[in-house]
Amino acid sequence: MHDPIDPSASTLVALKPPLPLVVRLLSGVAGVAVFLVGFVVSVGAIVAAPVGMWLVRRRAQRLGRPVSRIAALVGSVFASMALGILLWSLFLAMIPRPTAAELQSAAATAQHRESVKLPDWYLKAFPQAARYDSTSRAMVQSPTFFRTMLIVSALFAGGLFGTIGGTLGWCGTTLLVLAWKP
Repeated sequence: MHDPIDPSASTLVALKPPLPLVVRLLSGVAGVAVFLVGFVVSVGAIVAAPVGMWLVRRRAQRLGRPVSRIAALVGSVFASMALGILLWSLFLAMIPRPTAAELQSAAATAQHRESVKLPDWYLKAFPQAARYDSTSRAMVQSPTFFRTMLIVSALFAGGLFGTIGGTLGWCGTTLLVLAWKP
């Protein structure tokens, strides 16, 4: 019956039967295996996935909303992407930088190599590809271009490995939660 004073009396609570022990054990083992494989594949970015899921759950509780699985997935992916970008930025920042003389000698040896001849059909379709102007040459040889490409590479690699880590982290966390809760 509906009691106007007690709003919880009108809500029906559906009790789920507990999961069998075998299912819980297998999901725990699978969750740990997914985390280990994901740690190697994502180069450590998977570590942030549970933190992202926790942040999404905390925000949903503050707003009084239920947490959807897609929101938890997005939270884990974004957290892992942020950590992945940070890790790859640190990695690329620690790479030993070549000196100016080494850069110039590498550019000089690259210029003395025979250039690859493009196919005729490609030159017909894109006639501007036939010439290699001084502006393009100067851009490729500039240290600013080199730094910019390192930054773009760090963002791309961090985003890629973060997405992989976030997805695998969400999967592993979901399996571990399934194993942990009765």
